[in-house]
Amino acid sequence: MGVIFFIAGVILTICSAFIFYKWGWISLAIFAPAALIPVVFNGYEGGLSLYTLPLIAGTAGGYCFRKSSGLDFFIPVTAVLFAVVFTADFYFLKEVKGYDIIETGKVEVVKLLEQSRTEMEKAFEEYKTPEENRKKLREDFNTSLQVIQDSKWVQFAKDMIPFSAFIYSLLVTSFSFLLMKKVFMKKQGAGVRALELFRLNDYFIFSLIAGWGIFLLLDKNQFPVITVTALNVALAASVLYIIQALGIIKFFIIKKGLPVIMLPLVILTLLVLGPSILVFSMILLIGIGTLDLWGDFRKLSPEIERNIKE
Repeated sequence: MGVIFFIAGVILTICSAFIFYKWGWISLAIFAPAALIPVVFNGYEGGLSLYTLPLIAGTAGGYCFRKSSGLDFFIPVTAVLFAVVFTADFYFLKEVKGYDIIETGKVEVVKLLEQSRTEMEKAFEEYKTPEENRKKLREDFNTSLQVIQDSKWVQFAKDMIPFSAFIYSLLVTSFSFLLMKKVFMKKQGAGVRALELFRLNDYFIFSLIAGWGIFLLLDKNQFPVITVTALNVALAASVLYIIQALGIIKFFIIKKGLPVIMLPLVILTLLVLGPSILVFSMILLIGIGTLDLWGDFRKLSPEIERNIKE
């Protein structure tokens, strides 16, 4: 189901961006009413992403291609707005309509796992699985079930709703941007800045500093709402600075005449090397991204941007 939502989100983002590019602000007459469907009508709970992406990502994407701005405009605007709207809708459904997406999802997952227990036992018999292996697999299965049902992890999932929505939107919009620039809107996207020219506004650094500062310094038990909000802000800002660092790396790869495929290969290598290497690399990238505020590693200017685009 997650893959279907992702594909649908990408398709809607590209189509709505193209509509906005052609019609401008008039297209909001179509997008805005559609975005209100999950709020006004019952039975559409949990499908908010499919209804708000045309409004948020389509408008931002179409504006981006109209004004020849870039990924550094499209991603922050889309991902942050989507996270805010999705979080507001989550609590609206939970507090006003009594529908909790996380609790409902937990119940469905537990139900599926319980149903799969019988199938697991049948597989043991069919493949003559040794008893010691069966015991280990049953223990792992029960542990997974307990983790899903644990109220602590359920609450953590609720606390991380804004960041989860941010990441989901980030994945959908990044992939959509790539397809728009390279395939569906190639001509219009010729002047649009890509990853290698990604640079956040200088004032954005305050969200990173404030987010981590509040989360680390305030008492989590005394100020739970403030610290959870700060953590979501800090994580989202950190991800954006990681993207900026990747843009810096891609910039120098292009400048040195090296194949751009090197960047995704390095990322895949880090993923394969394990969590510890990945976490260290992410911290390093955050450092590179934030230091660009003072170091201005790429020394971006209209002439340099033009040369990189060419």
